[in-house]
Amino acid sequence: MDTVYFLARYTPFWSLPIMFLAAEFTYLFWVRKKKKMVMICSMFLICSVLATIFYWYLGGPEKTVKFLMKIVHFYTL
Repeated sequence: MDTVYFLARYTPFWSLPIMFLAAEFTYLFWVRKKKKMVMICSMFLICSVLATIFYWYLGGPEKTVKFLMKIVHFYTL
C-alpha cells in the first residue's frame, strides 16, 4: 500500500507528463487513423486528468493520502 500512497501523494509529478504525452500521441494516431491506439492513448489521458482533478479536489498531498487511508481502512476491516 505504500506504493499507492506514494503515487497519490505525488500525483502531479506523474500525471501531468502522462497527460501531455497521451494528448500528443492521441492526436498523432488520430491523424494516422489508428483507432485502437487512439483509444488506448485517450484512456491514459482521461485517467491522468481524473487523477489530477481528484488530487486538487481533495486538497493536495496530505488530504489525498488521508482520504485513501480511510477508504482502505473501511474496506479491510
